[in-house]
Amino acid sequence: MNYMDQLNEASEFILKKLAEKNFSRPKTLVVLGSGLGPYADTFQDSLKLEFNSIPHYKSPSVSGHSGELVFTKIGNETVVFQKGRLHYYEGHTDHEINFPIRSLKLAGVENLLLTNASGSLNPNYAPGDLVCINDHINFCGRNPLHGKNIEIGPRFPDMTEIYFKPFREILSDIATQKNITLHHGTYFHVAGPSYETPAEIRMFRNLGGDMVGMSTVPEAIGAKHAGLNIAGIACITNFGAGLIDQKLDHEDVKHEANKAMEKFTTLVSAFIERLHA
Repeated sequence: MNYMDQLNEASEFILKKLAEKNFSRPKTLVVLGSGLGPYADTFQDSLKLEFNSIPHYKSPSVSGHSGELVFTKIGNETVVFQKGRLHYYEGHTDHEINFPIRSLKLAGVENLLLTNASGSLNPNYAPGDLVCINDHINFCGRNPLHGKNIEIGPRFPDMTEIYFKPFREILSDIATQKNITLHHGTYFHVAGPSYETPAEIRMFRNLGGDMVGMSTVPEAIGAKHAGLNIAGIACITNFGAGLIDQKLDHEDVKHEANKAMEKFTTLVSAFIERLHA
């Protein structure tokens, strides 16, 4: 079975499960990064599908990434939350990383909100801060569209505006209304899984990065290729190596993400409501 056939089979499986619960096709997908998954558990009327129950889905192996789709109704629309994601450093291919987004695109998704836990490259971004992603730098030495074109989008997709400007404006407006400090910056993508050295952090800053992480960019490129409207929010969980005298630990990342959960959920909830008004 080829890749497109696998995507269609997964999409049909999802739509069948939604129909059994009288859920409409999902319009918006929210990918929840490290430590942010609990937000999806706040909805009572929901349908939960574990990755390992969906045809051709792979399951994450990283703590803080449960690997589950949670469908719920917001207004008259169905929204799907992806709890956890796959990463290149786990040994997954870019096509496997993008499989959930692509299958959900075929199931009806038009809008995508990518979230992550990031390290700060910018001295003005402290742990607990939220950053609207304006652009990114792919520093992995690979492109997730490498190889035979997946016929869900064009061979040479334009990347002039990956993060949809109207969505960035909506996030800024909501942050102002809710009295939430929301920075805007450029996300610097590395492969991981090791954290960066102080010398690398200095280089990333000089190259124009504001925050650094090991996810999001493969999905953003894949989603743009598939024609989705994309927004991105980074939750700053630590300073990059060398900016302060402190070692980096994944448990600290999850802890800081949990501390930022209240304003994160306020911003994301209002954003989704605005899309579905």
